[in-house]
Amino acid sequence: MPERDFAVITMANAGPGGIPFNRGAVRRALEHYLGVVDKDPEPLPYDEARAREVAGAFENDAMTLTVAADGQELTIGVVIKPEIRAAADLEMPADYEQAALGLLPGDGDEFIVTAGGLQGQRGSFSRDENGAVAGIDLGGRVFDRVPTASA
Repeated sequence: MPERDFAVITMANAGPGGIPFNRGAVRRALEHYLGVVDKDPEPLPYDEARAREVAGAFENDAMTLTVAADGQELTIGVVIKPEIRAAADLEMPADYEQAALGLLPGDGDEFIVTAGGLQGQRGSFSRDENGAVAGIDLGGRVFDRVPTASA
């Protein structure tokens, strides 16, 4: 909060407790030092057309992220690629199973994860020059859309 000359930095990246720890520490500091109560934004109601637009598989060099639409809700899940797990010298964190995701109001493509191990994580979809969803940013990690096979 630059306007209040205040910043909080947390750096827990271990799963499954790192994300809730970071979120809780920031919220506690904001409330304790500034009296600010940070709450998650309220997602929009499910919209089938927008859901179809953002649903799909996305990947980066280490993980695959899946946004799915079942006609009633959007979900998001993240798995570490098998070859990354196989090459790791240390035990890797568990995958994040599909959990509810809600699109946020506004003219952007922002979202919030509303359940599961990623609850409270915010992100956004990116678009190509034609306006099609081409990628997703989740917690600072960028994933590119995996092309689908043409019928």
